[in-house]
Amino acid sequence: MSNFISPVPASYQGIWRRTGIFRSDGRIDLTTSVWWFQSALFHIDLRVPQDRPRVTDPALLASLPPAQLARFGAQSGFAGVTVVQGERCEWRPEIAFPTISEEIDAGLMRFDTPDNLHESGLDASYQEDWLRVASGPVLGARLDSLDDSGKVAYLIIGGEQAAWACGRADAQFPATTGSEFSLLRRAHAAAPWHIAASNHGWLEQGATMVLPTLDDSQPGQVLSVGAERWRIDKIG
Repeated sequence: MSNFISPVPASYQGIWRRTGIFRSDGRIDLTTSVWWFQSALFHIDLRVPQDRPRVTDPALLASLPPAQLARFGAQSGFAGVTVVQGERCEWRPEIAFPTISEEIDAGLMRFDTPDNLHESGLDASYQEDWLRVASGPVLGARLDSLDDSGKVAYLIIGGEQAAWACGRADAQFPATTGSEFSLLRRAHAAAPWHIAASNHGWLEQGATMVLPTLDDSQPGQVLSVGAERWRIDKIG
């Protein structure tokens, strides 16, 4: 990753929930749960369709009928660097589920209010509406695994909400369970983090994680997330 990354404007930073997407072919989606966490440098995005099959154990994926496996793979998640140039916002994921797309992910952005953001596809193929979720200051980090697996991770924390993404750039579903993208919440600063949503649906069954605070963290620092050890690459 480049040593220098320009931060996105402060107006973008925060936690956003999509309220709808309207495609030029007439299709409308108002039900998929879509969350976009944006720090000064990084993004984590998770999209879970309402009809995703319920899977309580990753071992059960292999027994899903093809149609249900396809619906499980219809989820998406991606994490990486965000680049804003004028009205153009581009998401450059380093890891993704089910796999990294070869297409450029960018849109033209318009702030209708500080908390209401409208996105138009560069090719005019869609319109998306986003609503800012109250969170307080947001801080993000990119991390490298210390277990020689080649995994990278992104962590973004805003108040009592957080997003966690980890995996390999070459991970592909359904060949593997794919990279993980999870949203977490806690009741207060001393409470445990609970996974509220995840593309790995089995983690939504009451799973918790131990997350570090990023307030005083520095690049090069080694920390634990869950049972794994990571080294901070960048903070922002």
